[in-house]
Amino acid sequence: MPQLFKAIIFDMGGVFLRTASLTGRRKLARQYGKTIDELSDLVFFSPMSIASEKGELSREEFWKQLLPFIGAAEGAQGSFEMDFFSGDAVDVELERFVGALRPRYKLGMLSNAFSGTRDWIQERYTFLDLFDVSLFSYEAGLRKPDETFFRLMLDRLQVAPHETLFVDDFRENILGAQTLGIQTVWYRDRDAAFAYLKSILDTNAQE
Repeated sequence: MPQLFKAIIFDMGGVFLRTASLTGRRKLARQYGKTIDELSDLVFFSPMSIASEKGELSREEFWKQLLPFIGAAEGAQGSFEMDFFSGDAVDVELERFVGALRPRYKLGMLSNAFSGTRDWIQERYTFLDLFDVSLFSYEAGLRKPDETFFRLMLDRLQVAPHETLFVDDFRENILGAQTLGIQTVWYRDRDAAFAYLKSILDTNAQE
């Protein structure tokens, strides 16, 4: 039987906030002569991206340094960012499910995110209000799968690793959590992972 959990920690991008439409990214790919994967790799995995996620570059500095690698003019930042993220949407079903988990569980959000993401999210969505603790990498100067970042969240929630369930769509983050003894749900296939998550928590509630 699964262990009893006191806390559940969720990733944001790819779990709570998902790319529901690729229309905007297809438009940018055609405009700049790249594939969607090439654009995504530049935006999310370039050295500038890592630096911004660690809080070493502001959001403005990140885009200023990144756009030349894409082939875009500096003044294109606003339109590029708008098109690139235009297909993102909150998973409403997951949002409702997580909202119903309180007060049985402490809830955390742990996300690798660019500088300024908290303000950007709060201007557009309300899901951060669901969580007892939300931590973004740029605020801590740490990124998943860094053990210290996980431990910081555990300390804030005041729970032990074995009392915690972690949900993320990246395998390296799942493995990083597992090394600390945190139980995990790899959110690779949304429908299968969501069903598995619900089954775990239903069982846990009956323990």
